[in-house]
Amino acid sequence: MSESDALVRIAVAPNELLAALWRGALESEGIPVLVKVLGLGAAYWSTLAAEHALYVRARDAARAVAILESLADDADTEW
Repeated sequence: MSESDALVRIAVAPNELLAALWRGALESEGIPVLVKVLGLGAAYWSTLAAEHALYVRARDAARAVAILESLADDADTEW
């Protein structure tokens, strides 16, 4: 695997719903995304309120962050 194929974490969503929104936005731009539940949520209760980390290939990271920042600007929220 080349360095550009290595996965890098680009964001942590505060819940599953926002992670799904961000994943959809990135995938609609052709960026594959891996979403991983953080903490013990999956083991003990629903993952809905658990934080979720988003990972993309290193070569897609800068573009992915720019897309998420534009979403935050549109919603006037910080992430």
